[in-house]
Amino acid sequence: MNRAQKLRWYADQLITDAATREQGGNKESAIAKYLQAADLLLLLAKAEENYTSWKYYADKAAFCQQKARLLIAQVPRA
Repeated sequence: MNRAQKLRWYADQLITDAATREQGGNKESAIAKYLQAADLLLLLAKAEENYTSWKYYADKAAFCQQKARLLIAQVPRA
C-alpha cells in the first residue's frame, strides 16, 4: 500500500469508528473521529490532481464535517 492508500484506509476506519461510537451514545468521541477523518480526507484532496478523485475526497470530508456539526448541536452544554 502506498501512503495515499493508507491514509484513505485510515480515514475510512475513523468514519466507521465514529459511526459506531455515535450509535453507542458517545457523541464527543464520535465528533473527534469525524473531524480527524475530515482532516485526512482534505489532505488527500489537496494532493490529488484528478478532479474526480478530488471531488470524492472533498465531498466525503464535507459529509464528515456535517456529521460533526449535527452531533455538536446534540451534545448538551453544561
